[in-house]
Amino acid sequence: MAEYPPYPVEVITPEGVAFAGNAEILVVPGAAGETRITDEAGDVKRYATDDGYVQVRQNRAVVLVGEAVDAGSIDASEATRRLEEAREALERAEGGDGDVYAARRAAAFAEALAKVAHA
Repeated sequence: MAEYPPYPVEVITPEGVAFAGNAEILVVPGAAGETRITDEAGDVKRYATDDGYVQVRQNRAVVLVGEAVDAGSIDASEATRRLEEAREALERAEGGDGDVYAARRAAAFAEALAKVAHA
């Protein structure tokens, strides 16, 4: 028997559904960038996630994020390269060459990817 009663969870991005199923536990990261879902079988699924919103209503959770990448599909070297590029773009933007908000958001997600890839 499950430790916690399962409930429906969906993680949705603009590209589509990253996860849909019943879960016992949903851990939404806030600024940490890693969402963890313990499904009803007790398996933990990890995702690098971008900023977004969470709605919990009537024993159902919906997580809306800009991006969600399954931890198992992240290439660690690619994540490190993306982080370096995002930090360089942020430096340029803060120096007046680009959109600072977009650069900060890209850097934050790149950090989440690298963190999840190396965990």
